[in-house]
Amino acid sequence: MCRLLGYCSTREASLEDLIGGDGLSEFTGLCALHGDGWGMAWYEGDEPVVRKSPVRADSEPEYEKLAREPLADLGLVHLRWATPGLGVNERNSHPFRYGQYVFAHNGAIHPQDRLSEMLPADWERRLGGTTDSERYFLHIMSRLASHGGDMVAAIADAVTDIEARFQPNSLNALLLSPGELYAISWYHRDRVPEAKLRACGHDQPDEIAAYFDLAYRATAESVVVASSGWPQPGWTPLPNRHVLVADRRTLLTRVLPLSA
Repeated sequence: MCRLLGYCSTREASLEDLIGGDGLSEFTGLCALHGDGWGMAWYEGDEPVVRKSPVRADSEPEYEKLAREPLADLGLVHLRWATPGLGVNERNSHPFRYGQYVFAHNGAIHPQDRLSEMLPADWERRLGGTTDSERYFLHIMSRLASHGGDMVAAIADAVTDIEARFQPNSLNALLLSPGELYAISWYHRDRVPEAKLRACGHDQPDEIAAYFDLAYRATAESVVVASSGWPQPGWTPLPNRHVLVADRRTLLTRVLPLSA
């Protein structure tokens, strides 16, 4: 399980610009639980740049530097809480890149011993690591051409297929293309890892129930979407089994249902 934050803006902006100093401290503080690494991605023109590490975010000077630097007008941040059985190393750290696309996931897909069945063999060979998350990403990519480049249709196809053949607790994810930010909300509230959260000192029922929630804030200057767990006053909840699409150029947003 992980924490996600994605954005697009009218200008090159830092995380601190987008969510404020207090917001940055609150979001980074989530690595007290989600401490199995961090990753960032942003775009230089149409080409994504990825930086990631298996080290806890608040102990990495590079994370602090990048969080306060105006990197780009489109990007994402990921704080990892590794699924047991999936190694903590740079290959398994998010985000993942495929061509001009980048992707970060929050959730787990079970059973792990069947993960190799998720992808066709030629796509399975493209894996860089061992995670369910990278397979989920490549699953979407493998469906894109058959949907004529319609990313929302490819996402809907992939999530409904995974739901039918596996037992995901959450398929929440951020996917970036050179022109759009996609925030995927798809989860089972009854599959929140309550025991693990309580074992880590998170015992508030409302906090546990909202663990998989995503919310966004859209203004004339930026669109920011993020996982729960830190203060988000005035943000708009993203409904379950929907996708938020934000246009990089115009900042126009659409919230669309995910159906095959």
